[in-house]
Amino acid sequence: MPRRSSIFACFGRRASQPDIRYEPDKDALQPVEFTLPMPDENELNLKFSEIVEELDLTSVHKKAMFDLSAEKKWQIYCSRRKGQQENTTAYPDYYVDQLKNMTNVFFTGDGDLLEGRAKSLEEVKTALRTQPMSFVQGFLDIGGLQCLIDILASMDWEICQSAIHTACIGCLKALMNNSQGRSQVLAHSECINIIAQSLITENIKTKVAVLEILGACCLVPGGHKKVMDAMAHFQEYAEERTRFQTLINDLDRSTGVYRDEFNLKIAIMSFINAALRYGAGTNHIEFRIHLRYEFLMLGLQSVMEKLRKLENLTLNRHLDFFDMIRSEDESELAKRYGVVRFHYHVLIHILKLHLQTYFHPFLLFSTLYFSISHVLCSLSPCYFLLSSTLFLVHSFHF
Repeated sequence: MPRRSSIFACFGRRASQPDIRYEPDKDALQPVEFTLPMPDENELNLKFSEIVEELDLTSVHKKAMFDLSAEKKWQIYCSRRKGQQENTTAYPDYYVDQLKNMTNVFFTGDGDLLEGRAKSLEEVKTALRTQPMSFVQGFLDIGGLQCLIDILASMDWEICQSAIHTACIGCLKALMNNSQGRSQVLAHSECINIIAQSLITENIKTKVAVLEILGACCLVPGGHKKVMDAMAHFQEYAEERTRFQTLINDLDRSTGVYRDEFNLKIAIMSFINAALRYGAGTNHIEFRIHLRYEFLMLGLQSVMEKLRKLENLTLNRHLDFFDMIRSEDESELAKRYGVVRFHYHVLIHILKLHLQTYFHPFLLFSTLYFSISHVLCSLSPCYFLLSSTLFLVHSFHF
């Protein structure tokens, strides 16, 4: 082996160099003995394309794979096929059977059993992340997704705080990283709602993973509406007075654990920005203003001011993005209706004043209607602002 003096110079020199031996990892990609002759170029590319498709790669990475030499392609093909034949856990039914056996885990307090179930779910998560696309498709075909949903839906409060919950959400997150898994998760009638229910946990790692899934769904066609419906479902499930109340509370509170706390705050702001920026918010300023108004009425502005004092660079980037889109929307709105600047705080002040003064719903609604109408007349007949305010009145459940 050639001497690399520049790398180890800081450790000093020795009279005799040690005998360095390299022992390859048995799990690493090893040179394959070609028991069969390499096929011609057309057949090789056909076989190799099966491997590439199983990996569910992007177009850029696919091109890089096909640009490899013929010998490297054949080595990769033989290595993958040999590994699949020798690994008995490469079959999806092995993992689905494990999931089905977890049916009674939530009716026992056996710590060893709970730990074993968490480990089994971690193995499922690893398999979904590392096995080829054909494995994921097989997992879905024999009911693997439904098994994960059933486990999530049957958790009691104790299990909801445990590693079992975190690992189960991790399995769904791994499925979302696969095109077939993602499409089936979104197509399922209850899956996103049940994932959103997991926000009720006090386990920060679980909550962060849930927010990452929901935020990613906002970027997928058809996923944004599913997420908004899921947050409305969670409002009823968690008995929130208004939608997104739990998120703003979590954004404001301190957990005492530095890294986990920032991970949660970053995940929440990332989700809020995704909810505002994608789906209907991509092209409709009215939608963005309506949804942003929901967050602001829950005190998001004051919470963001406190978060900036923490001076976390990653968190600040998300805060800056929120402020940038808000400023652009307000400027566009002011220009559209011929005012110098659009002020949310006028409507917020009116709403708070009447909530403190009036009790009867009819009086509250009537006074709000005339007061807000007066403000709107001074700006413009801006119908979506009125609808937003009426929505907020309804959200207080009078």
